[in-house]
Amino acid sequence: MNNFIKMTCITGVLVASAIGCGATSAEEQRRAVTHQHNADEAADQGQYGMASDEQRKAEDAHGRAVQKAMDDGTPIPRQTRPGDPPPAPPPTY
Repeated sequence: MNNFIKMTCITGVLVASAIGCGATSAEEQRRAVTHQHNADEAADQGQYGMASDEQRKAEDAHGRAVQKAMDDGTPIPRQTRPGDPPPAPPPTY
């Protein structure tokens, strides 16, 4: 009985972590565009270290968006570029 409870808890944690961390490709791409916009703003202000960090975050988020799109069989989002407009606010329900 003790092993059954342990296995149930472990399975529950694994399922919850897989579901809880599951952002869609569109959400990841939105994060990428947001980071790209932040990088552009920082570079315009001469904060090149911060701009570099934000650019890296944009590339990482875009990579996750591409991976999720491939996993889901949806179109691959385009790479973010300097000068991309900031993303529209998320819809509120």
